[in-house]
Amino acid sequence: MSYEFNTESQVFEFPNPYKVENLASIISGGLMLLAGTWVMFDVRGRLAHGPDLSVFGVVAISIILLLLGILLLARAFTQLRYFFGRNRPDSLAPLLANDKDGDSVDARHYKETLRQNAILLKEPTGPLNGLLYSWVPRLIFAPWVIQSSAQTQFYNFLSLAATLISFLFCWLVFGQSAANAWIGLVYGAFTFFQIMRPMVTQTNTTTGPIKETANIGITSLIILIVLAVLGPVVLGLFASHLPQIDNLSINGVVLITLLCALLACAVFGLALKNQLQPIPQVIGAARVVDTVTMNAHPNKMLEELDRILMEKWFSRIPNRKYTRRSPIIEGQQGQFTAEIFEESQPCPQAGRVAEGLKHALASKEFFWLTCLTALAFVLVVSGTLVAVILTRALLAGEAIWTNIALTCSLFGVGMYCYRAAHVLWGRFDFVSKLMWVDIQGSFETASVQMGNQISGNLQTNKKVINIESMSLRVWVSEIDTVIFGRNSPRQLTGMRGLQTDAEELAQSLKIFAEQNSMVVAPTSAKDIERAEKIGMMNKVLADPVAALAKDNKQLSDNATKEQAQLATVMEKIKSALACRACGVAVDVDASFCGECGTRVAAE
Repeated sequence: MSYEFNTESQVFEFPNPYKVENLASIISGGLMLLAGTWVMFDVRGRLAHGPDLSVFGVVAISIILLLLGILLLARAFTQLRYFFGRNRPDSLAPLLANDKDGDSVDARHYKETLRQNAILLKEPTGPLNGLLYSWVPRLIFAPWVIQSSAQTQFYNFLSLAATLISFLFCWLVFGQSAANAWIGLVYGAFTFFQIMRPMVTQTNTTTGPIKETANIGITSLIILIVLAVLGPVVLGLFASHLPQIDNLSINGVVLITLLCALLACAVFGLALKNQLQPIPQVIGAARVVDTVTMNAHPNKMLEELDRILMEKWFSRIPNRKYTRRSPIIEGQQGQFTAEIFEESQPCPQAGRVAEGLKHALASKEFFWLTCLTALAFVLVVSGTLVAVILTRALLAGEAIWTNIALTCSLFGVGMYCYRAAHVLWGRFDFVSKLMWVDIQGSFETASVQMGNQISGNLQTNKKVINIESMSLRVWVSEIDTVIFGRNSPRQLTGMRGLQTDAEELAQSLKIFAEQNSMVVAPTSAKDIERAEKIGMMNKVLADPVAALAKDNKQLSDNATKEQAQLATVMEKIKSALACRACGVAVDVDASFCGECGTRVAAE
């Protein structure tokens, strides 16, 4: 399974979870395709000698083998490699555009989940559900797909077990009568209906209740008991009026089918039980409540919050925005509300995917699921072999009804096992963060003037919004979500409060709010330079005579300083002159050295 977000991080790449299922589907589908092709080539010579009913039957069987084989191969090839874009998995609620405000029902549901600090669970109803959840207490914390599958399979297991008991009783009591063949047909049809019932029907909403696919209640239980107890008696009463069909007896096939179906339900139950997670033991969400005072528009808080959340983007992937409500300031005073609700990019959880057949067999979580896939593989391959034998018997003119029933039963139970295992193989677990900031407060507008309003030449004036003791609430929680299939809705399965993250976010917003300036003043270097020039011009314009006298005095002082500096330099030069002949110091105005008479003026 590949998440191709960027080349800098490999966190979104993990093995294909369908490896084991793909291996079984490719081998069994390939064998069915080869068998169908071989049967078609084998019967081609018989078809050339003239049309025959048995030949058309063999052609129909070969076409069915080809069709089933191609379907298995097509599903395996589709699952060879998956690419998840940034829009996968599905969001918990409808997304908002960056510059839009809005909310949704799903977003309000998850905000209420954070507020309540708990995940809302649907209480199971019905007597059989009560029995199931008492045997498996952790099932109540499982995703709704797991719960729905467990309910349906538990009901199917009980109904198939009751059907097996009723069938054995009826076969032993009326097996020697004229109703012997009818027993197999009636119970075979009922068994086939039970096996081919839809295993899981997913609801369309991620927050809706579990849709019970099996009517697990008093009515179903009564009907099942009546059929199991009175069915054989009713069949015995009408046995003498039924036509003789001894050559259609398939009682042995029905027994094998019921045993295989019960075995499949049991293995599926063990595989599903290993999908259950431990009961949560941590706090659901972390909440921080604080008061903030600021002198600025409250929308600046949302702007700063956007910057903070952007710095926390996971792997530089934008957060998913579910709710945004900007504050509305109207009039001189009033109340306002604002909020932002976002989720970080969901990240796949490590160690939740079978990396291959060896890893699946060694892992407790995937062992029985691998066994269920292996059972499906054995049943489908056995059905293919029986179908080939059926074509031989059909061409030889032998009895074929038992072979037909056995082929359909093996294919039916095998495909049922493939479908049941496919739901559990398609499980993906993710972890992400939910961040909700809610702001509520009251405001008053005011006008602030800075500078000497009487004699000053530089003044500032600003209208500000004063907010005292604004309520700031922050929720941050790390959540676990799960999907069953790439395009299926995502469900929340666990929450862990991140108190440190919530406190850090609240503190950053509070510091930003309290440091907001309400004074308008120049800030850039050019503004300060131009302000100095303007100040000089203001002085000239205010008293030009005083400014001119000040400039003349400054020029006179500068000239005096320059003359003093020149005299100092001349004194230093005089003290530094010396005769080159004898080295005796001479005066700067002397023409000859007083010691040796050497001429020094020119030098």
